Amino acid sequence: MIMPVNAAQFSQKDLALRRRAATVSIAVGVSLLLIKFGAYWLTGSTAVLSDALESIINVVASSFAFLSILISARPPDKTHPYGHGKIEFFSAGFEGALIVIAAFAIIWTAVPALLHPPELPGLDFALLLLLAGGVVNWLLGVYLIRSGKKANSATLIADGRHVQADAITSAGVIAGLLLVKLTGWHWLDPVVAILVAFNILWSGYHLLDEAVGGLMDKADPKFLVQVTETMQRLRRPEWIAPHHLRSWRSGAVRYLDFHLVLPCYWPLYQVHQTHKEIESALLQNLDTPGQVIIHFDPCSPDYCPICAVADCPIRQSSYSEQVNWTEELLVSGPPFPSRTADELVNFSHQRDGCRKASQD
Repeated sequence: MIMPVNAAQFSQKDLALRRRAATVSIAVGVSLLLIKFGAYWLTGSTAVLSDALESIINVVASSFAFLSILISARPPDKTHPYGHGKIEFFSAGFEGALIVIAAFAIIWTAVPALLHPPELPGLDFALLLLLAGGVVNWLLGVYLIRSGKKANSATLIADGRHVQADAITSAGVIAGLLLVKLTGWHWLDPVVAILVAFNILWSGYHLLDEAVGGLMDKADPKFLVQVTETMQRLRRPEWIAPHHLRSWRSGAVRYLDFHLVLPCYWPLYQVHQTHKEIESALLQNLDTPGQVIIHFDPCSPDYCPICAVADCPIRQSSYSEQVNWTEELLVSGPPFPSRTADELVNFSHQRDGCRKASQD
């Protein structure tokens, strides 16, 4: 059963999965780096050099990812009461920035080669090396992305996408070098390198965009829809009107908060018990470690037409319809307009009647 967590705590199983995946990423990255520079040493190809330069970024980024995974696993402390999970978004942003730098470095190297295309000796063996490296890289990317989704790790997912982008880069380099071999047009080599640079530049931009979104607590529409569907499925008559739904993530941990209208005559212990039940049910059904904070609002006569509580002692009007809980409704503000001071005074008197009714 998924239980509420205290800030960035998550299972040791997830942590072990993160560490193992990051270690595999570093080991494979170093091996592929050596292979690609070997291919560059054989050919002197600008396109192969561009692929090798991106592999350097892979190794550096994987090392930073491993460090961020260790930091994100630290428990909350006085200076970081919500834990250290946000470091994973820094890691993804750092990797994206390195990719952008690598792309400009490749362009800087390739443009002069357009004027003086290099000869490409040892091309056949170099192509075999690149093909083997590309296949291994793609499989590594699949492994990292799957591991990242299982462990709720933005770092591993970003690293996996970067590795897969590197595999696509290798495929483009191989295709370009095959064209050079078939046509004898050596100027295609730096052209391929420039195309590779633009491809990884696009990949770096997406990583930076996701990292900034995570650091700024950008809403996750898919997760909010999942929360809405879960609330709709679990709803009870006493849960009159949820609203102001918000969510953000820190590492593997989801933080969720919203307002919920309850019968105004309920005693405090019943409200508290409801909070515990909702939190446990939500995290269990969403299958994620996290915290749920609910601000409870007392009902008023306005809610009677949508309130399905059968034995309400203070009902002012009949129940008429069940409101479908949609994402738009849960994310938006209160379902009814704010009241004037006089109306609030009247409501306070009605709530006094609620308390008396509950005592009787």
